[in-house]
Amino acid sequence: MVFKPIINAAKNIVNKNKMLKSIAFKFYGLHEERKAKKEFYSRIKSININKYVDTSNKPDLNVIVLTIDCLRYSNLSFTGYQRETTPFLDSLKVKFRAISAAPWTYPSVPSILTGLYPHNHNAYIHSKVRHLNYLKYFKPIRKSVLTLPEIFFALDYDVYFETTIGLARFPLKGRIIPKIYPEDAPAEKPLNDLKKWITKRRKPFFAYVHLGDLHEPFAPPKEFKSYFGKVEEKPEDKEGYRENRILLYDNILRYVDYAIEQFYVFLEDSGLLDSTILVITADHGEEFWEHAELEAKYFYDPRGHSGGHGHNVFNEIIEVPILFDGALKKKGYYTENRVSSVDIMPTILDLLGVSHSLTFDGQNLFEVKNKKRPLLSEATGYGYEKKALILGRYKLLYAPDDGVQWLFDLKKDPFEQHPIKDEEVTSIFVDKLNKMLKEDEKRRLKEIIKLKISA
Repeated sequence: MVFKPIINAAKNIVNKNKMLKSIAFKFYGLHEERKAKKEFYSRIKSININKYVDTSNKPDLNVIVLTIDCLRYSNLSFTGYQRETTPFLDSLKVKFRAISAAPWTYPSVPSILTGLYPHNHNAYIHSKVRHLNYLKYFKPIRKSVLTLPEIFFALDYDVYFETTIGLARFPLKGRIIPKIYPEDAPAEKPLNDLKKWITKRRKPFFAYVHLGDLHEPFAPPKEFKSYFGKVEEKPEDKEGYRENRILLYDNILRYVDYAIEQFYVFLEDSGLLDSTILVITADHGEEFWEHAELEAKYFYDPRGHSGGHGHNVFNEIIEVPILFDGALKKKGYYTENRVSSVDIMPTILDLLGVSHSLTFDGQNLFEVKNKKRPLLSEATGYGYEKKALILGRYKLLYAPDDGVQWLFDLKKDPFEQHPIKDEEVTSIFVDKLNKMLKEDEKRRLKEIIKLKISA
């Protein structure tokens, strides 16, 4: 194509000039917002939400969901971590240890906003071998599935969605009107914009904010760059590099904790805290090469390397927090029993007293009766599909195309270094997983038939 080199050259000039980049991104954001408005209102007109949700009884509590990209549970200081990374988050009323429904953003955010696992909401890479470059295999959320933003819009709420990570909005195309930021935008920027938006509200509101500070490229503000110690430019060995990455990550996490605290103070000072349910979570965690040797030996990765997220379902990648504050009766509530990110949506609707006939994979977090219910994480973004099924203290890591069928005893082996490979034992858990997936398939077919009959 004749114009491709010219376009690429123009992009390079814009990217090197901060002012030009900011202006270009602003116009791009406005263009995307206008386009999204048309798609969103067209979608709303085409569905009858009243079939599934009682919109006659209007709740009056505000809801804010803050998702911190790449926030791994084990690096929060209330978990006993070596650094005091999150003094503010530690102080929140309610804390849960959760399993993310997926190990990367694209399928994980829809799970937060639909209460469904990826195999039920459909937004993941539909190919045998996965890679972020395989764009034609990316699928959106099923048309029959409702999202939290759509439900709140139908309840006559003001609805807001902003993200610094593009993959958080792409699967929600037509379901949101996003305000977008560059990936290196610091947390204070979207949070300050949210403050401005909130001050203009005259109705109850729902806001979803996705912060990308802990996602590469790491770009902490100067005041926090060396908060827990100076990060070396070029460590001499692999272990030194790893330790420096963790140090940089922790420095940034301390900044994110500070930025959220400033937002929380705004809610307090504005008198909104007692009328707002605040949820803070993560779409997934982050690996710092804890399983590099196992992954290199047993798992195929088209990138030829491991680390980060999206490629596997070890706990450092899928364990995340779910934190609540604001208009809640409970205080000082914390349990190490694992829950799921698919629990967020049904919990919010129950807290607001919204009547509905929707089916969720999740449950109300405050009413979970079976502490050993199966929890799933799936829909990897690199290599072959890998699924994790957690049942109490046991965890199955199932990747049949990699020849992996492992069981971990998380009580005896919390860092997942010694897999049980006995097929007689692991096959019991594989059968449970397959039964769960088959039951979900039957349920989906019944719902499709029911929709067609009532149409």
